[in-house]
Amino acid sequence: MHNLDIRPDTRSGTLNRRRFLTGATTSCILFLLRSTGVSHASDKKKINSHNDRNLIEGEFAVFTSYQATLVEEVSSLIIPSDDSPGAREAGVVFMLDRIAANSKEDQEIYTAGIEWLDYMADTIAGMGSFLDLSHDDKKRILTIADSGKLLLSDKLLLFIQYRNTRVARRFFAMIRQQTIEIFYTSETGWRLLGYKGPPQWSGYHDYYRCS
Repeated sequence: MHNLDIRPDTRSGTLNRRRFLTGATTSCILFLLRSTGVSHASDKKKINSHNDRNLIEGEFAVFTSYQATLVEEVSSLIIPSDDSPGAREAGVVFMLDRIAANSKEDQEIYTAGIEWLDYMADTIAGMGSFLDLSHDDKKRILTIADSGKLLLSDKLLLFIQYRNTRVARRFFAMIRQQTIEIFYTSETGWRLLGYKGPPQWSGYHDYYRCS
């Protein structure tokens, strides 16, 4: 590999621009490949890692079983299950699928966001899937995706360090908003809040006595 030669051309008194631009372009491409972690081998690993896994079973209009399982994991990190039921128990993922089925844009955002989560799993932990990560690593990645309110300089740093952080921010903002709206308008969310639901002609339903 030849060294980059930017010495003045003594015959013309100008920089050897062609050699300089060629070397600079090559250096930029190599830097971007290193910073984004592009790797055909890692892409193959991510695809193969989806096979032997306990995936959600159900009828989905848009999500594959793998996508639904990953989306449910993200929604359960937004509204976790602890002493009270969370997004998982409320079946939020099924409503997210129904919403996405009515929006081509949402489908594209979900697809890109899921790919980014798996890319980050490989980048920061060498794992083939976001689902393989520890709880702390999952939260770390979602914190990066939730960087919309950071200073521009901090966003730029993340953009340089990781691939498609703008896509990630868009994805996380959407799934967080939809998850919260679905959960707190569901029967599970109403019970958690002590809300008995909208007024009925015969009064409020007592959900706790429903069979």
